[in-house]
Amino acid sequence: MVIAGELHWYALHTRARHEKAIERRLREQGMETFVPTTMEVHRWSDRQKKVEVPLFSCYVFLSGAL
Repeated sequence: MVIAGELHWYALHTRARHEKAIERRLREQGMETFVPTTMEVHRWSDRQKKVEVPLFSCYVFLSGAL
């Protein structure tokens, strides 16, 4: 049974490494979005850095009513 006005979550498939930009644009349009992230250490020959990366690459989650 689906109740009118009930919120549902949808997964939007995005271009690789564009999750944060797409989330920002959707939020600017007033939509509720979610991109779960995790911290990873990326190493180069001269340094290392902690980088926040999406948990699910190429996906942005969007909440909306039917």
